[in-house]
Amino acid sequence: MKKIIKSIAALLVLLVVLVFAVFVYIDTIAKTAIQSGAQYALGVDVTLGSADVGLLSGEFAMQDLKIANPDGFESPHFLHLENGNAQITLSSLSENTVVLPTLTLTGIDMHLEKKGDKSNYDVIFENLSRFNSEDKPQDEAEGKKFIIREVLLKDIVVHVEVELLLSGETKLDLPIDEIRLENVGSDSDGGVLLSELTSVLMKQLMLEIVKRGGGLIPADMLDELGQGLSQLDSIAEVGIDVVEGVGDVLKDVGKGIEDLFGGDK
Repeated sequence: MKKIIKSIAALLVLLVVLVFAVFVYIDTIAKTAIQSGAQYALGVDVTLGSADVGLLSGEFAMQDLKIANPDGFESPHFLHLENGNAQITLSSLSENTVVLPTLTLTGIDMHLEKKGDKSNYDVIFENLSRFNSEDKPQDEAEGKKFIIREVLLKDIVVHVEVELLLSGETKLDLPIDEIRLENVGSDSDGGVLLSELTSVLMKQLMLEIVKRGGGLIPADMLDELGQGLSQLDSIAEVGIDVVEGVGDVLKDVGKGIEDLFGGDK
């Protein structure tokens, strides 16, 4: 009887230790996963200031995400995100696919640079093109996947710096109030990996820049952005409700860009 009591006590102690470890380390695990996923997708250094997973509240928060500029460019970063917040379906945390009812990313500061025939966005597009292949590293293929019912990107400012031989230097800021996506990962194979989510959000952000930049951003840059998007797999392939009116915009910035979405939705 005493042995049984001791065994039960030992199991309870082990359970308490495991629960404590989850509470202590889950923020670090989330932070590392976000950094690694974004870095794999974009091919540049990514750092995250903090991540907070509320196991009891069902809320997630992160601050100070920095995506470094590719080598050879002078802006302080390619993209900086101030805050991210999400609701979590707690029952899905133990599953392979985590369901997020909402994800809100607020305070996005982005730099697009072109000097001569080189641009930082071409480097990002080239790195994103790895998703055109179904081959993934083993650790990527086995990671947690996510389905997000609604994604909202808010308070976006895109800084554009173009230095061309004929037209000289152009600097301008393009503000974007918000970008809204729905059902990300819902039609894919059990959701999207964090790296795939990064890719989806970056493609949609680039698309909105093309959509809203006509008459502001130099035509050469718009054409390059459009051509870069056209060479990537469709974001529709990961299950996402595409914004309306995209087709007409894409026709204006380069032949074949509509293939990004695989047709009208």
